[in-house]
Amino acid sequence: MSNAIKLPMKKGFGRTDRIDKWWTKPFWMGFGLTVALVYTALRVLFWDGAIHYDNHRVTSPIFSPDVIHLFDLKTPTWMNSALLILWIPFGFRGTCYYMRKVYHRVFFQNPTACVVAKPEINYKIGYKGETGLFILNNIHRYMLYLAIIILSMKVYDVYHTMWFNEGNDFGISIGTLVLATESILLFMYVASCHAFRHLFGGGMNQWRGGISGIMGKLYIKVSNLNIEHAFWFWTSLVMVFLGDLFVWAVSEGFLTDPYLIIM
Repeated sequence: MSNAIKLPMKKGFGRTDRIDKWWTKPFWMGFGLTVALVYTALRVLFWDGAIHYDNHRVTSPIFSPDVIHLFDLKTPTWMNSALLILWIPFGFRGTCYYMRKVYHRVFFQNPTACVVAKPEINYKIGYKGETGLFILNNIHRYMLYLAIIILSMKVYDVYHTMWFNEGNDFGISIGTLVLATESILLFMYVASCHAFRHLFGGGMNQWRGGISGIMGKLYIKVSNLNIEHAFWFWTSLVMVFLGDLFVWAVSEGFLTDPYLIIM
């Protein structure tokens, strides 16, 4: 006979015996994601004019890499690079293990929170895991490979910002620091990813010596980064929009981008 004690649970959406402000964190997560989605849609579809400055020397993180410019693509006048490449970061973030937790709790209320009642309909539907439409979440490891390519191109973007006066002078500017910060945070987000960790020894049954031992040590190092995966998720996301606002402000003449020539 089981000795488990059933916790008291009040039925009805959001009802609970908890006395802490459990709703604060999910509220702000939902608010942040909603603002990010609305801003991105408006920026990409309606406010897409000022996406770079100094003849593409610095490009907005939302529209980077500017594949239309890089590869001289012939596209309709309404097309921009974000429309061509955003499906990759969206696909990577949207299938992220941490992101799944966020939208299941915030938007689908399944579950609402620990020891907090969810909507009555969710009790009837139940939680079916990664089945049905959510089976698409299983493409996360493949989106990781594409995200690494995008991240590599963003590193090139940072290098590109360091050349001034038509490529004759090398230096550093505020724009360089902004895009470098964004790239570093994105690297930490990708490097702390569960799927990225699996690349380093996750498929091995045991780690002994030689290559397997090295992979095992890397796996442990990456696992340590994984602990703060949520932190890197939010900081990298915020920096994408801060970087976009900076580039937008400079390109519209509201801010300047002072620089220092090194050589």
